[in-house]
Amino acid sequence: MQVVSARDFRANQTKILTAARKGQTVMLTSRVGNFKIVPITDDDTIIEMDLRASMKEVKAHVEGKVNLPNARDIEF
Repeated sequence: MQVVSARDFRANQTKILTAARKGQTVMLTSRVGNFKIVPITDDDTIIEMDLRASMKEVKAHVEGKVNLPNARDIEF
């Protein structure tokens, strides 16, 4: 595991992010807390796309452009 301070991270971002992408565990320490740096996976990308699509649909509903079903009308 590589532990880096926020200052070191700012000075060596490419090196540190490359290490994380290659599978090395990287922990960033700062005054606001500790963070684990991990690369985005394909699953994360798919979830992000689904969330963006859902938010666009909700926005269209709020603007009156799309009529969404009521939660009570949805059957599982």
